[in-house]
Amino acid sequence: MKKRTIKLAVLSLMMTAVLFNCKKDDSDPTAPDTEITDKLKAITMPVITPEAPAAPVVTPASVSASAQATEVNGALGSIASSGTVPASVATAATAVSSALSASDVAAINSVSATTLASISDGGAVPADIKAVLDKVKANPTLAAYLPKFTFPTVAGVTVTARIAGTEAVEKVEKVGAAIDECQAAAAAVFNPVKAALDASKTTQTNAVNAAYTAAVALIAPAQTACESSSSSAALYDGFRSTANTQAQSALTALAGAKAVLGAQYDLIVALTNVSLVDALDTINQLEKAGTKSCAAIAAAATANAATVKASNQAKVDAAYNTALSEANALNVQALATCHNQGSI
Repeated sequence: MKKRTIKLAVLSLMMTAVLFNCKKDDSDPTAPDTEITDKLKAITMPVITPEAPAAPVVTPASVSASAQATEVNGALGSIASSGTVPASVATAATAVSSALSASDVAAINSVSATTLASISDGGAVPADIKAVLDKVKANPTLAAYLPKFTFPTVAGVTVTARIAGTEAVEKVEKVGAAIDECQAAAAAVFNPVKAALDASKTTQTNAVNAAYTAAVALIAPAQTACESSSSSAALYDGFRSTANTQAQSALTALAGAKAVLGAQYDLIVALTNVSLVDALDTINQLEKAGTKSCAAIAAAATANAATVKASNQAKVDAAYNTALSEANALNVQALATCHNQGSI
């Protein structure tokens, strides 16, 4: 009986030891895994440098003489001395006589210096002269002798974009309401990292907005400068000066060759005059288009600024979300280490 009592006492001590050991192994850590929290502390949001909007590409207006007109004008100077009419001049005279009536030729050749000056200053082309000009433009053969014009263009399509930032998704993994010592330690690491990411995002968003504001602030003054630019006015005045000089040079050469040209004289004078009227009238249209292009440039610049702002903000949001997602994942891992992972 005594032997059996001793055996039961030994077994009781062994069970007590086992239970003690189990209780000791079941205790939770008081801090999360430092390897994980060190990685968490190292997370930062990369700095996104705002991209500047590109200036709209503008093609200025241009004027050039036609190849046929250049050939004719170049040949006029030799008529008086040679006593012969070059083929290019004769061909041009035939083209005029075939397309215009005698009254058309008389009307265009009666245009006065005062009328030309008025057109050059932006005035309208008189109805009788315009009727002749329209007839010339409608005739492919004669139209080939008129100067060639290129209107100013603003490259690309004006985009209407709603100016708005992209809302970033700030998803944070939730933990239980009861916070133990280890979870509190994990939160003490995660919360400052999250706060730093939030602050970085705010700073970088402010930089994006500031860059946009600065870009837009330059647009209106640039438009005003464009519309009142002396260099712009000089461009069109230069076109007018060139047209008048070329016409006067041709008329002077024609006057010297009048005896040789005979009936062809009035025809080539008519072609010279109609080319000058067309040039002056179209240059006026070019100048008006040039003024309108200033507004088009401003619209394109505004659209570019809005597009780049949205792109810059998207980059900031993406950088923030990537960093926050990484922080959230490490935070989950850190919290997991707060619970004993062993087994009895």
